[in-house]
Amino acid sequence: MEFVEGYDHQQGRHCGAAALRNVTAYYGLGYTEAACFGIGGGAAFVLYDHPEEPWVSFRASPPWLERAFLERLGVPHTFREGDDVETAWGNVAGHVDEDDPVIVFLDPAQMEYLPDGPAHLPPHVAVVVGYDDETVQLSDGAVASRQEIPHGTFREAWRSDRLLPLDAEYLVVTRARTTEDGTDAAAAGLRQAATYMLDPLDIKRDARGPGEEGVAALRSFGDYLGTWAELPDAARPLAAARRSIDEHGEGAAFRGLFAESLGELGRRTGLPQSLADRMDGVAREWTTVADRLEGIAAREDPLPGAFAEVGSLVADIADREAAAFRTLHEELGGHRE
Repeated sequence: MEFVEGYDHQQGRHCGAAALRNVTAYYGLGYTEAACFGIGGGAAFVLYDHPEEPWVSFRASPPWLERAFLERLGVPHTFREGDDVETAWGNVAGHVDEDDPVIVFLDPAQMEYLPDGPAHLPPHVAVVVGYDDETVQLSDGAVASRQEIPHGTFREAWRSDRLLPLDAEYLVVTRARTTEDGTDAAAAGLRQAATYMLDPLDIKRDARGPGEEGVAALRSFGDYLGTWAELPDAARPLAAARRSIDEHGEGAAFRGLFAESLGELGRRTGLPQSLADRMDGVAREWTTVADRLEGIAAREDPLPGAFAEVGSLVADIADREAAAFRTLHEELGGHRE
């Protein structure tokens, strides 16, 4: 098998941030997962309509995080999408041959090794670190060890139109250096997270066709939850919501990881520790929501009021997040890209 020598796989709490942490460690740049998450612009909230279902799903981190991280730090890199699969794979294999790990964007529905089915909505982020004639070796931060999957499975996951479009996308570092100031990059990432949650239209990045974004979307999700008692079968949306909150076992819609970002990057950018503490409190509230959703799903005939109650908890979270992101926005002086 051809593989990237010297690459160290480490499991993480967010697939994209873990991939960035592992790749930057390989190149000697050395960023923590929390730093990668914050510089990349986490956290977020994006609602997605199901075309054939009367309910919505959401993701709690931005789908552009990996590219934004490299751009902010000025790390030379290549991003490609839209090539035919054979051409794209030839390019990826060529990078691996040159000992360059390649970040890829996949449909998690095809990743059978993931616990309890898809961990979240696509794109799911992993790193190609090896291959042979039969299999592709992935470093996936969602699991503890490297995974080998058949080429056919990889191609199906790499190009997919299930819910969100994926078109053989990959991202590879072309030179292991940063050209932008790390403190400025940290401030820009945190600033974008605040701006996006408060005024998502001010962020000129592609969230892959959502219905709503930011705090407004979070409020809408709380309203949706209150109506799920009227669905003929609420088990599937409950399970989807629970998974979105508990991606990779984080259990708090990535607000715990973002609290760590605020703590670590805040020390570099002059933010008060109280902001990280406030976000940590929000993370605990998300954990409560996840527990309530699990309790509703466990009942054979859940009471309609239970849905309204958990919807009210989400509304409270929206208020707390809006206040915290507003403070973060004010501390960092508004959005500047």
